[in-house]
Amino acid sequence: MIRAVILSYTERGGELNREMAESLRGDGDVVFSCRFGQEFSSTDALLESEWRCTSAFVFVGAAGIAVRHIAPFVADKFRDPAVLVIDEAGQFVIPILSGHVGGGTALARRLSARLGAQAVITTATDVRERFAPDVFAVSNHLCLPDPASVRQVAAAVLRGETVRLRTELPILGEVPAGVEVIREGGGLCRFSGTESPADRGAAGASSDGGAAETDLTVGYPDGRVLCRLAHRSYIIGVGCRKGKSGGELYAFLREVCEEGGIDPHRIAAVASIDGKREERGIWELARRLGAEYEVFSAEELSRVGEAVHASAFVEQTVGVDNVCERSALCLAKRWAAAAAEERDVCPADGEESGDYRLVVEKKARDGMTFAAVWFAPAAYRWCAP
Repeated sequence: MIRAVILSYTERGGELNREMAESLRGDGDVVFSCRFGQEFSSTDALLESEWRCTSAFVFVGAAGIAVRHIAPFVADKFRDPAVLVIDEAGQFVIPILSGHVGGGTALARRLSARLGAQAVITTATDVRERFAPDVFAVSNHLCLPDPASVRQVAAAVLRGETVRLRTELPILGEVPAGVEVIREGGGLCRFSGTESPADRGAAGASSDGGAAETDLTVGYPDGRVLCRLAHRSYIIGVGCRKGKSGGELYAFLREVCEEGGIDPHRIAAVASIDGKREERGIWELARRLGAEYEVFSAEELSRVGEAVHASAFVEQTVGVDNVCERSALCLAKRWAAAAAEERDVCPADGEESGDYRLVVEKKARDGMTFAAVWFAPAAYRWCAP
């Protein structure tokens, strides 16, 4: 699920705006259709208000309009939301910011397919259909402890050099050109030959020692390491009183993570009940974490079989006795089911679909509740560039 803001400036652009908004909402996304002179009168004010809690901005109009207005807000490619530009005739869809980690390229392809338009992709690894570690990371709930290292891998691959990906888990699908896969045990230190502070931090972040089994490295065949990919092993379930800010939620979550031995960089997703689908504070929290946000109906949450901390008040209010624990478990079950389905198509050594368990039970304070589920995949998967 994404939170998208679509901006348009002309009558014809407004028609395209509405068409895209309806399409994305049909997929379950949260979309705000903003037409100049109606829903907004200042592009800068709209961006300032929405930048920290929005997954993607789609401008219908000239690329120059988008570039001039987003310039003051741009930080870096690993934290910025996706920004796309579409001409008002609906001929071209162009991701101009955060194509990989922010999902701009994937959204451009999705919208172009719906509109019958041409997605204009300019990233070198995409154009040449080469391995991109940041794309692989996003598709497999991984993060990049050293984001700058991505450039080294991309440069090596584009020069035609072979890179070697070392992992303790199988990887489903066809290995892309220019990549060798070595599956071995021994953890992070064996991959690099030495223990770096980053390795120690990653291994220590997982209280159950799972980091060593789920992290990967990318390097040269001679053993030199270019890039490390760290698995984001936690799903955070959240419930909150309406209107709680992202700052309040983040401050409490940091305390919960510290107490539970969880590195916030290892959080892959935030989950809640569908009544919180548009809750601004939770979206801001998810964006701050660089995590996905998913919601479930009360009926879906009630089907979770694990024991939870039930509350009669919560059940009377939202229709289910617990939100934070149930929603985190519900998303873990969804991931495991998706992995099982994928393995039927592309089996690997008879492995299971992944392991998960509740590792932080319900924590409550001042109208906020959190719980954490640890999730370990049984395999990773290759993704199309």
